[in-house]
Amino acid sequence: MRMMRFAAAACVALTVAAGCSEKDPSSLVVARVADREITVGDLEEASEKLEDRYLPATDDLEGRKELLDHIINKEVMALKALTMGYEKEEWFVQLWKQFEGPFLIAQLMEHEAIRKTSVTEEEIDRYFDNMHWEYTLSQIIVANEDEAMALRERAVAGEDFAELARTYSLGPGADQGGYVGSNTVGNIHWWVEEELFDMQPEDISMPLRTTAGFALIKLHSKRHVDPDRDREWAARRVKAIKDRKAMEALKARIEKAIELQFFTDAVSVAYDALPDDIPYEEILSYKITRQNAPKLGIPEQYRDMIIVQYVDGSYTLADFEEIYEATSLPERPRRQYGREHVMQLMHKVIFDKVLPVYAKETARLLENPEVKDIWDMRREQFLVYKLYENQVTDFVSVTDKDIREYYAEHLSELVVPEQRDFTVLVVADEAAARKVYEEARKTGADFSMLVRRHSEAEDVKENVGRTGLHK
Repeated sequence: MRMMRFAAAACVALTVAAGCSEKDPSSLVVARVADREITVGDLEEASEKLEDRYLPATDDLEGRKELLDHIINKEVMALKALTMGYEKEEWFVQLWKQFEGPFLIAQLMEHEAIRKTSVTEEEIDRYFDNMHWEYTLSQIIVANEDEAMALRERAVAGEDFAELARTYSLGPGADQGGYVGSNTVGNIHWWVEEELFDMQPEDISMPLRTTAGFALIKLHSKRHVDPDRDREWAARRVKAIKDRKAMEALKARIEKAIELQFFTDAVSVAYDALPDDIPYEEILSYKITRQNAPKLGIPEQYRDMIIVQYVDGSYTLADFEEIYEATSLPERPRRQYGREHVMQLMHKVIFDKVLPVYAKETARLLENPEVKDIWDMRREQFLVYKLYENQVTDFVSVTDKDIREYYAEHLSELVVPEQRDFTVLVVADEAAARKVYEEARKTGADFSMLVRRHSEAEDVKENVGRTGLHK
């Protein structure tokens, strides 16, 4: 039984409010707890979200009463927790702080960026047409737009792009003159692709915003190829790009408002102080942990240098060292990704502080009924859990016999299949996969670098191939 059907029986004995709307039976009130109303729609939503094993055994009046009792009990416990002042206790304050920031950031991106994007047939056609081209590129990545524009003017005036990249670029491959190599549309960063569509060989792009700074792209050559993906894939890709563009545009507006500024000399000091990269397999096997991982060594004379500042404060290299040590090993900046990776970590730290405030005070998301409902629901879940723990769990004793009997009766539910954490690289066909395999076998290249270089799935690239635990 996946979902209980309440609408047809909405006007039976559960009803405590008069009348039954033929147009919208889901709005019918079936119970009240203090000033809170429980409707048929609430019951249907609960029946959809609950796992089958937690639903009543029967889809009849008694089953509906049982589910309604469950919802009423939850509401009563939530009110009890509020009257006992749980939300003012330190444990709740700290727990809510951990939930609040990520929740507000996710809702901000959803409501102020993603939901405002749409895709036209013309955009899909244009993108699919451009999937017939392969581009060979070099890049220069710097922290600030003004610096990028100044370097572009020098390159356009005749200075060697590769030498400028070796001297100034913060990105990976700077020591190789910024050379990126060749790739097809769909396998190139979204913020580069649209610029390429209108470029010719030897052109140098205007400064392009990246996740950590600004890039200049030089197009060396392009050639016509047959795409290995169809128009349907192009449609999904265009929507994903527009979503990311909308999110980055929102972040750019906020960066401008807070006057965010990086100082490249300090970024370089931080990068030079990074220890050698730890192989990911040593992190996943716990051979290297925070306790025995190599330390970041910022020279004493540079510790007071400011690496980034904004209107509400600044961070020094001493602050960066503390942040680095507090960051999990997989998320720490790595030498293989260039100085840009240092900036990405500091971007995250600042945005984790700034975006929740923006969501509350500027976007006023908590005035949005949909967001506020989720916000209140999560808050009450935390409070009810704590009330249950205090009022029930602490007064219940369980014997060894109880445990053995419950284990025997519920064995199928308690046994959890083995789970493994994978790193994957996604390519179009077997030939491409064998090519990457040979490169890995012959060169011993770090697998995460191969993911960034060859994976054809943008979401895989963003997570460096990590999939999380799977059965």
